[in-house]
Amino acid sequence: MQDKEDFPKITRKETKVVIKDPEVSSSPSTNKQNPIVLMFGWGGASHKNLSKYSSIYLEAGFTTVQYILPTRHVFRDTAQTPEVMGNLLMQLEKVDIHERPVYIHCLSDTGVMCYQGMDVVRKQSSKMKRLNIRGVVWDSCCGPRPEITLSRVMALFLVNWMCCMRDRMGMLQSLNSSYRLLIDRGWPGLKGKWQGKPVELSLIDGTWSGYFGRDHHRNFPSIPELFIYSNRDFYLPSTYLEREVLEPRKKVGADFTAVRFKGSPHVAHLRYFKEKYKKEVLSFINVNKNVKSVREKLQKREHDEDHKKDRKGYLDDSFQPKFL
Repeated sequence: MQDKEDFPKITRKETKVVIKDPEVSSSPSTNKQNPIVLMFGWGGASHKNLSKYSSIYLEAGFTTVQYILPTRHVFRDTAQTPEVMGNLLMQLEKVDIHERPVYIHCLSDTGVMCYQGMDVVRKQSSKMKRLNIRGVVWDSCCGPRPEITLSRVMALFLVNWMCCMRDRMGMLQSLNSSYRLLIDRGWPGLKGKWQGKPVELSLIDGTWSGYFGRDHHRNFPSIPELFIYSNRDFYLPSTYLEREVLEPRKKVGADFTAVRFKGSPHVAHLRYFKEKYKKEVLSFINVNKNVKSVREKLQKREHDEDHKKDRKGYLDDSFQPKFL
């Protein structure tokens, strides 16, 4: 695994965001009071793809921020993602990101990497404020740790090449990136598996992104969640999600909703079920728009502990497990 100093320097292009304000108000001051939705795209997505999701929130009067993690951070330099997200958060200070309610919409585990990197960089910096996250939408995530097989390695080569082309890296640079991925990650991983060794991945703070999402309810119990998935997702088997991610939430009474579609492929649920998808997302944000922020809940917890030293913890009465 690469050390921090071995990573290539982050470019301006790699931290490009697309910020959109709703058209309901022409006043910049009014727009800066609206909730913000951080829309984190899947690997290989385009901003045109993400705009279809953003439109749901824009119509509801929210500001949206679209971001797509660069290909090299998805496959090779994942451990550098916190640095990327730190740059992103500094950019978003111009829209008062720390003073507004925030929703996070993750598309596939690449979207989860963005959220995870943002959380890690916030913890590493004593100067960075906590975001007022009111809810998280998990679309086509959180997936299992990848397995290394010959077919998956070849698929990884092709997917990386397509993503590089989407990043407009050019044919030769895209082929070189895919070749380096194959030599640095694919072949060693395959060889290690044959030797019975664990697969080495470039990880964020040592944690696979899918596991960050899987354990989110334990680490952030005050943040409501919406899971959107299907029974035909090649990347995220519904049986895995229900057994490893949803069932533990049901057992502890976590505040989540799960929507299972029939027949839609990976990150294609909006395209196949546009009206239903939109309805579920709007219902989620409407239900949770008045939920207390993490900061407010921490303040209340500290207040309660001052008056009741023997109290073990605080659980909001609004937590209601939901499973559709």
